[in-house]
Amino acid sequence: MKKYLQAQEIYRPGTYVLLITSPLNALLNWLFIYKFNIGLYGAPIATGISYWISFLLLVAYAAFVKGKECWGGLAPRRALQHLWPFARLAFLGLVHVGTEWWAFEIVALAAGRLGTIPLAAQSVIMTADQIINTVPFGLGVAASSRLGNLLGARRPKDAERAAHCAAVLSMVAGALILAVLMGTKDVFGRIFNDDERVVRLVAEVMPYVALFQIADGLNGSCGGALRGMGRQWVGALVNIVSYYCGALPGGIYLAFHGWGLAGLWIGQCVALYLVGALEWVIVGMCNWDKEVDRAMDRLEAGGIGARQEEEEVLEGDALGRQGQGGHIGEVGDQV
Repeated sequence: MKKYLQAQEIYRPGTYVLLITSPLNALLNWLFIYKFNIGLYGAPIATGISYWISFLLLVAYAAFVKGKECWGGLAPRRALQHLWPFARLAFLGLVHVGTEWWAFEIVALAAGRLGTIPLAAQSVIMTADQIINTVPFGLGVAASSRLGNLLGARRPKDAERAAHCAAVLSMVAGALILAVLMGTKDVFGRIFNDDERVVRLVAEVMPYVALFQIADGLNGSCGGALRGMGRQWVGALVNIVSYYCGALPGGIYLAFHGWGLAGLWIGQCVALYLVGALEWVIVGMCNWDKEVDRAMDRLEAGGIGARQEEEEVLEGDALGRQGQGGHIGEVGDQV
């Protein structure tokens, strides 16, 4: 539902819903885990309820406030007729986003082989990175939907400007996060753990995490721009080459040859700088007029372009009839 609304440039409902469901989720977790004594099973139950409430609130917003105008009704046959172009983009988008997430999960598995202290420090760093990653990922979501809308509206210059603005904003945000992480690295681990060995290891590894924040910002914004252009396959290819053909194996090698947990995150740092730099260059070298043509081709493949042209013709005929009526009225007044 969020994507359905974002495709119409309706962004605020998602934030409004989160402002309601986030504290509600915390309350439900407390109730199910501690008050109702369900224990560990209470967390997924509470989270599932929160997700359903979020979904229903977004549906209600689209139905009763704004967003229902794009709903074309239930037409299973027509939807299945053009399913393949959508499924192709969806699969490539999954590979694009998934290849990065899977690399971080592989790092977590490798950290588990280093011992309990590195694993505890990895848990702290991974949790922090997942929270921090919401900043570039959010910029990527905005860039994706904005560029898709601008290309569909045949506005190549505005699309180019939006892509560059997203890249610059992501680098500024990454620099600010870098400064915060470097300033708090010695005490950051104490937020999660009071074991001094874990705190020291977190402080040792955190500079590598801080270092890739600018690159991660570019990865988020430029990756979102590529998805908005329908070039998910480019982002997927960049991720596969950067992570799995060098940086990730190199990081694992360093981890088990004297570098420990720091080696794993050095590998991630190298991978993210490769991804960020390559995607930035690719977006910067785009021919935006051709991207508009590709967007129109995708609309035609989905059966949307023909319907748009038909609507434009009908609208033009209606305006023509109104104009003829107006001229007749003017002639009558003159007579």
